[in-house]
Amino acid sequence: MRQFFAIIGHPVSHSLSPLFQQAAFDEAGIEAAYLPFDIPPEALKQGLSALRTLNVSGFNITLPHKEIMIRETDRISETAREIGAVNTVISQRGDWIGDNTDGPGFLQALERFLEENHLPFPSRVLIFGAGGSARAVLWALARRRIGGVCLVNRTLTRARQLLEGPLPAMIPNRHPCALDDPSWKDWLRESPAPLLVNTLSLHAFPDGHPPFPPLADISLSGIPLFDLSYAAWGPDKKSFDGRTPFLRMGDPTKSPRQNGLGMLLCQGALAFELWTGKKAPVDRMEEVLRRATGQKSLWKSL
Repeated sequence: MRQFFAIIGHPVSHSLSPLFQQAAFDEAGIEAAYLPFDIPPEALKQGLSALRTLNVSGFNITLPHKEIMIRETDRISETAREIGAVNTVISQRGDWIGDNTDGPGFLQALERFLEENHLPFPSRVLIFGAGGSARAVLWALARRRIGGVCLVNRTLTRARQLLEGPLPAMIPNRHPCALDDPSWKDWLRESPAPLLVNTLSLHAFPDGHPPFPPLADISLSGIPLFDLSYAAWGPDKKSFDGRTPFLRMGDPTKSPRQNGLGMLLCQGALAFELWTGKKAPVDRMEEVLRRATGQKSLWKSL
């Protein structure tokens, strides 16, 4: 009997998950279909009910549903509880188990990127955004016991809330900051071996002229940039450009940069293994991502 898997979010038309997850099932000889479902927030209850009716075997969750899915599953893993968000659901005997592969996937991708480009692991990290993806990044950085983190968000309250959990408390220096507070720029300038991580979606950068975050007055020379978004149309509007609007801020200084394709691969492989109990065909999954985007390497600096 053919199994059914999905990804839900709003929007999901840009997602590459159906391409490489379907390739993974085919490579592993598993009869399964993996399909995208665009479900806006106001229709989430109905959408989840439909997935239960369709007897979905598992599904991924992307923006904006990761945090609310904590309350929509029958039980959650320890990782999902610690992160406070769910990006993967496994169906077992009718129960939905919420898990999170974003945190482990981010850490795997970051370590691979740093290793491939001969860069040290950062001692301090500045994160833009305070949603479910930021939670996953904080989880990963706390696991690596970094020295400090600055969380920059449009609202200070949200940034503070995210840094108050037990895992972020493992990071000695925690600095929540509103976007319009210039102290985050001072924090960045004073930080040794920093890393900049963007967890905001491409929609935060309308028309390729990013109003957020404003980095024009900061020297990014030698500072690695890591964007969780993974694809943006190039100047010709006909091909993908791996340099997202956030990463293009590093063009003048040629800063080391990685988009979210590596993290997409890593978290997707972990999800595949949770669903199937089999080792993911990572090489095949990576090949599909490279062909779909035209990006020769997922790990070398862009």
